[in-house]
Amino acid sequence: MFRVTVLAAFAIMIAGLPASAQDKAKEWCTNAHMQKMESSIGKMSDAAKKKEAKTHLAMSKDAMKAKDMDGCVKHMEEAHKAMGL
Repeated sequence: MFRVTVLAAFAIMIAGLPASAQDKAKEWCTNAHMQKMESSIGKMSDAAKKKEAKTHLAMSKDAMKAKDMDGCVKHMEEAHKAMGL
């Protein structure tokens, strides 16, 4: 019984992943969010982290323009990580 419960929970979690990635794309892969990120990155004091965040933000923008929402989200997550978010 325990195994069935664990497997069911795992299946539900996996089924929810694409929806959460799509939700992130709708929220993060917009011009407004890109501008907000640029502003936040501009305020960073750690030069290495700032450079890393800028690089990932640029790659996220490129992916967004190419309609690659998975790539956009992936690089935005890395930009957020570099910013400590």
